[in-house]
Amino acid sequence: MDPWDHSRLGDFETMERRKTSAFAGATALLDRRMRDQLRLSWRLLRDERVSALKFALPTFLALYVLSPIDPIPDFLLGLGQVDDLGIVIAGVLLLARIIPRLAPAHVVDEHVRDMGLDRAAKCRAKTEGVYDARFNVRG
Repeated sequence: MDPWDHSRLGDFETMERRKTSAFAGATALLDRRMRDQLRLSWRLLRDERVSALKFALPTFLALYVLSPIDPIPDFLLGLGQVDDLGIVIAGVLLLARIIPRLAPAHVVDEHVRDMGLDRAAKCRAKTEGVYDARFNVRG
């Protein structure tokens, strides 16, 4: 990214602010889109129309946390628990991405509409007033 490109200056300032924050990872977790994705995944996890494969990753996460075999043993107070917490957070974020892909498209669209996050309406709203045109520039 060219730092002198002013068209994306807002994105650059946001990235700079995130880098300097002590809680940059937590900020990403609390992002509105991530919260919506987690809510959608939770709703799909409880829906019977989604494949039973949706329970595989949560089962593996539970087995990992309960397992006495860890890269960093749990008897090392603090480090062992932080290891487990990191794996659980990574697993939950992975679940938020995988579960909507396991569900049929019509089920995902139904939940998105029920949550008030209608993607098609947002796309239509963004494209209103946009005109497609071709130009020839001659010198």
